[in-house]
Amino acid sequence: MSAPALLTAGRELSDWLRLGGQPERAGRSLVWLYRWRAFWLERSYKLLRQTDPAAQNSPFPEGEGLIFIQGFWRAGTTLLHELLAEVPDCAVPRTWQCMDPSSLLLSDRPVGVEAMQRPMDQVMITADSPQEDEFALLAMGVPSVYRGFLDPRRLPELTSLLEPRYWSEADPVWLKTLEAFFFWCSESEKRHLVVKSPNHVFRSPALAVSFPKARFVWILRDPEELWRSNLKMWRAMIARYALWEARNHELESFLEAALTAYANLLETMLRSGAFRRQPVFSYEALLREPESVLPELVNRLGLGPWGSLDGALCARLLAKPVKGEEKPQPRSSGPGELIIRIRGLHEEILNESCIRTEDLSA
Repeated sequence: MSAPALLTAGRELSDWLRLGGQPERAGRSLVWLYRWRAFWLERSYKLLRQTDPAAQNSPFPEGEGLIFIQGFWRAGTTLLHELLAEVPDCAVPRTWQCMDPSSLLLSDRPVGVEAMQRPMDQVMITADSPQEDEFALLAMGVPSVYRGFLDPRRLPELTSLLEPRYWSEADPVWLKTLEAFFFWCSESEKRHLVVKSPNHVFRSPALAVSFPKARFVWILRDPEELWRSNLKMWRAMIARYALWEARNHELESFLEAALTAYANLLETMLRSGAFRRQPVFSYEALLREPESVLPELVNRLGLGPWGSLDGALCARLLAKPVKGEEKPQPRSSGPGELIIRIRGLHEEILNESCIRTEDLSA
């Protein structure tokens, strides 16, 4: 078995790994390598903090210009991120920025970074690909369930991070870190920064309070497919990065807890009428009829009007969802009652959403 791949880690993540004891899939030297990397990341991070936006004019006052893509893991958020990244007025965090935040000290992206295929699917990633800010937050000390990629045995202790109340009541240092990262990824010539991390779903109430002028767009996918695709994704990431073997059914229990927390959040937002003010559409509709979904989404987010965009760009955007359709996942029994509950919530939300097509919830 090959040695696990390395993620960038700061002091908090390195200390958390050290508490796990002797790694099973690698020698103790790998934990020391994480600590060594953390030392250099912290030195770089200290220099980065000297450009803290609190001491300057933030490019996104009260979140104006920020667009958060919201959706459960494997709901199609990557596809949507890639689409919006092509809109001329939109910047996005890039892979080179997210996977190694210390490189933000450079004036431009590192050279010689090779493209790679994501462990869970056929998507190719380059240094300039739109990327989840979650990997940068993980490295910079923000608590993240992605720690479970490295130590799946401890997934049960990460379930508290699935509760919106955790983020509303937590020390606001995580928000300062997030805002600083957005500041570092902003581009002066572009008014918007489009960010995506499925983990932000559980932070969304806190984000809405902290960034009242930000925009949120939701993408929903059939929960049975979410279950299957997430099993594949988490297993692939654990196989690539974990220092310890998973035990028993920690992953399945964790995913069920995550889907339950997701359902609870959807229900709360639905009852409050929050989805009437936010663009919402289904992954299936995006694949089936991008010509109906994408123009209205661009217009709703204030990135258009669609008709003003370059014709070649519009054609490229409309073609991408068809090419990006995921292959069906192997059959796997999931939590039946929970899946039925989420499917019902999705239908209710889509029925009152901002983006409609003739058969959006079909």
